[in-house]
Amino acid sequence: MFTGIIESTAKILQITSLSGKKMLRIARPLMFDDIKLSSSIACNGICLTVIELDNTSFNVEIMHETLEKSSSKTWQIGHVLNLERALKMGDRLDGHWLQGHVDRAIRVISRIKLEGTDYIRFQLVSEDRKLLVQQGSVAINGVSLTIAELRSAYFSVALIGHTLSNSNLAHIKAGDTVNVEYDVLGKYLLKQTEHLRA
Repeated sequence: MFTGIIESTAKILQITSLSGKKMLRIARPLMFDDIKLSSSIACNGICLTVIELDNTSFNVEIMHETLEKSSSKTWQIGHVLNLERALKMGDRLDGHWLQGHVDRAIRVISRIKLEGTDYIRFQLVSEDRKLLVQQGSVAINGVSLTIAELRSAYFSVALIGHTLSNSNLAHIKAGDTVNVEYDVLGKYLLKQTEHLRA
């Protein structure tokens, strides 16, 4: 489990493709001094397992299914990732519950600044509309955000300065693809109500 509060960003140092999957070597932030083999790290919102590490980097494997449904298939060497270590029992939950299970990759439609605030508008796939509510939570590239505007074909978020300074969202632009994870509590509630109606 994760919270969507990004701890650090880091560059992809190496990518190796083999048998339909990718192996990534990622720069290891200094503060990640407690990670070990099998640690879970959310990389742009995708829960990945550490399979190798040293003092300066760690390696993860991205399977074919994840490549197909997320933006990871477009990542290149030098790409900057948002990183978050798994939540520890007793930690504050400053964002919202995230599983690190990306629902899909979506496109950035536009980005504007209004009265000093950055607003980013994202494509909304029609079948996902029921998973969002006005002022509800959503994760973009692993960042816990609040929905500022919700329409039939798009939704938008407003970014505070801290998020811009501490994540890769400062650099995304119209046409880019990002990972989205919808609120898992909303998904469970929707499933339950659908079951009751059946």
